[in-house]
Amino acid sequence: MQNLYWKSNNETRVLIESTFPSEQELEKYIYNNQDLLGDISIVFRQIKTGAKQGIPDMLGVDQDNRVCIIELKNQLANEDILPQALGYAIWAETNPDSIKAIWLESKNKPEVMDIDWDNLDIRIILVAPEFKPEVSRMAVKIGYPIDLVQIKRFIFEDHEFISVDYLEKPTQKKNVTTKVLTDWDWAFYESEHGQEATSQFKNAVEAIEEFLKKRKWEIPYNINKQYVGFKIANKVLFNVAWGGTYAWNVKFKIPKEIAENFDGQYFEFQNYSTTFKEAIFRPKNPKNVKLEELEPFFVEAYKALKSD
Repeated sequence: MQNLYWKSNNETRVLIESTFPSEQELEKYIYNNQDLLGDISIVFRQIKTGAKQGIPDMLGVDQDNRVCIIELKNQLANEDILPQALGYAIWAETNPDSIKAIWLESKNKPEVMDIDWDNLDIRIILVAPEFKPEVSRMAVKIGYPIDLVQIKRFIFEDHEFISVDYLEKPTQKKNVTTKVLTDWDWAFYESEHGQEATSQFKNAVEAIEEFLKKRKWEIPYNINKQYVGFKIANKVLFNVAWGGTYAWNVKFKIPKEIAENFDGQYFEFQNYSTTFKEAIFRPKNPKNVKLEELEPFFVEAYKALKSD
């Protein structure tokens, strides 16, 4: 059993785990607190896929334009959750018109997304307070990107604390998949965007990395299909993203009012994503990366995370 303690004012308080009364309550809580799943926008709940397939709990999209199948369990999840989620994923991939119809009808969809409806990218997200070890070992055999997210709630008086743990899956020696998985790296970017654009993109990433070293901020980055995100836990603070085949931009998790009055020499404010709460800045000269005038936004994004 996980024990959680809260130390404040030289006092140690024991936090008691407070389970959700039902799976429906857990679903409602996740929907109302979507930031617990990182940069995912939930566009629909309780998707009906037909009597044979059942009903996935939620459908979302992430910043890599992937359709996210989100399945929840309000108890210890065993390996039975995997074929269930796999069925939903296969249904989504083979019925893009149904997913597109759901997308068009949703009142909660992001304002700007570039989803390839003819070749959907699918991601599976499983949420439970705890998973049996077999789930993690078997998850690597599924041919879709899959996240195992343990979410627990703790209560002390009128304070609420949420534990979010992304389980690491063991490396598989032999890849048995229903669909080929891609490792995103600089070589992939070059094949998609060309050497020159990728070099500019990489220079921007390295410039941010150097800025963080000077500040002694330990914020690692990971390469995704559409962006390189600098993140703490599952929270992306800022990222360098592709804005087209050859164009790139820098995005910050900052309030809109801070970004929209920006008037820079090397960058210009492009737009603001209310869905992902990101300000997007485009370089005026992509060949000459100068991030100095964006430094206040790095600080603001870091401060905003610390104050959450």
